Amino acid sequence: MSRARTQHPSRARAFTLIELIVVVVILAITAVAVVPKFTGTLRQESSNAVDRVAELMRLFAYRQALGSQQVALWRDGADGRIHLIVKDVDPADPTSAPEWRADRFAAPVALPEGLELLEIRKDDQRVDPSEWTIASVPGGERPKVEIRLAGHGVDATVVLPPGSPSVVRVDADKPEPFARAEIDLDQAGRSREPW
Repeated sequence: MSRARTQHPSRARAFTLIELIVVVVILAITAVAVVPKFTGTLRQESSNAVDRVAELMRLFAYRQALGSQQVALWRDGADGRIHLIVKDVDPADPTSAPEWRADRFAAPVALPEGLELLEIRKDDQRVDPSEWTIASVPGGERPKVEIRLAGHGVDATVVLPPGSPSVVRVDADKPEPFARAEIDLDQAGRSREPW
């Protein structure tokens, strides 16, 4: 008569050292496969946010050059979003004085968590990055605006020159793009060159 081997009910089966090593190896392989995709997603999200800020600055330049209303870029200190605002009268009360209102055609830009606005400059002067307004007069001079954003492997400065609607994005890890500089052709001895 053979006896069946039975475990005592109070004794639980423990993991062997080999089983623990196999589980740790499987978790390590999974982490190696998943973590780069996750960090790549955060980097892409941050890069997209920088592009949205550049697009908002481009719209600011076009509205200033072609519109009849005063426009401004504004960062809300409460929620950190960057808005395009216009000085406009209340449609319900056309006789009221103009006030700053959100531009209904431009969505505000919310920076993803981890992407920080490190520095903002208006005509090469530092501005408090927590809350600011950069206003412009329609058809008049527009200030040079520089916004530096960094986080999740992205470190980029978005520059809006004063005389151009073109926005330039300069990434710290890439060479600077070609930028035109003003030149006095007479002073440079090139006054007879064709344009």
